[in-house]
Amino acid sequence: MTSMNEFDNEYFCVLPFYGYEFKAHSSGGTHCCLLPNGYDIEEVRQDILDKKRSKWCTACWKLEDAGLISDRLLKNSAMDFYIDKDIRFIEQDVRDGKYSIQLVKVSSSNLCNAACVTCGTGSSSLWASLERQAGISDVRYQSVSQNVVDSIEYSKLVSLNLLAGEPMYEKLTFVMLQKLADSNNFDCFVQITTNGSIAPDGERRELLQKFNNLNFNVSMDGTGKVFEYMRYPLKWEDIKNNINNLRELTDNVSVSYTTSNINVMYHHETVNWFKENNLNYYFNPVINPAYFRPSALPSVVKQIIFDKFGRTADLNFFIGNHTEQDDKDFTRMLTVIKQQDSMKNISIKDYLPELIELINPWA
Repeated sequence: MTSMNEFDNEYFCVLPFYGYEFKAHSSGGTHCCLLPNGYDIEEVRQDILDKKRSKWCTACWKLEDAGLISDRLLKNSAMDFYIDKDIRFIEQDVRDGKYSIQLVKVSSSNLCNAACVTCGTGSSSLWASLERQAGISDVRYQSVSQNVVDSIEYSKLVSLNLLAGEPMYEKLTFVMLQKLADSNNFDCFVQITTNGSIAPDGERRELLQKFNNLNFNVSMDGTGKVFEYMRYPLKWEDIKNNINNLRELTDNVSVSYTTSNINVMYHHETVNWFKENNLNYYFNPVINPAYFRPSALPSVVKQIIFDKFGRTADLNFFIGNHTEQDDKDFTRMLTVIKQQDSMKNISIKDYLPELIELINPWA
């Protein structure tokens, strides 16, 4: 007889077995948004079952090695909680071949009302419009097909994570929510990853109120003017008001905090605001584009940040190491920011004067 200890696997992750993400700007999808292009799902699965770290899963391991919460840990906990089964028994089901897609994420379209600094045309129709005007690209509205929307087995879902561009702006979000309601799956964990700029009303609000496990995950890269630069042209006061509005629909409002070399020096004031407002948050450090990685800063700038804020675990994870590539990517970032500001007809110095003062010798 197999003992339960054999299924006690600290490297286990539910996503390669139970998860799938459909993307508007891709002909296919992925089992996890953090897996790199060209990953081998069978190798990932076998590595997990062999109780070892897969080379494809470095994004989560880096976070965990720094003492931070990874998407792997979040999804394991969610699956454990929502099907009321210990993760060891879930692993046993996997080893017995008893698993199916139950954790679905849908990036339904690139329709969005913001042109975020670290984003692009694949996730933002506003960026697409700005780049068309500048003669850079001709990307337009992109969305998942109706076949994708219809293919999901809504009655079997444990979790449905809805993104777009901006999912509260996209009608497909509410088409899928209605399908979930029509299947009487009101206990499914529904997560809507939103920029927080749109407060639902009318029939859409009534539909949202039907779900028992609703989470609004607000993407925020800073507060005040930092937020307004990172997520142009959104306004900070509107976001604060809308967070209160979302809290009328659910107690579960959280934050996805995208950290880059543009906002890392504002890290402490951002996290303090989350804590003051009782908002659970998790880190989403930029990996691509590489020139927006938090670590893509000159070593002198990193040391100034450490001197000012201390070598905390968070900052050490984000900018602690230094390579020649960091300097190259930093130079590229400066060029991209000037191009972005020109398209938006704004200037970073009007929003982030502290950062500009710090990097002025290279700007």
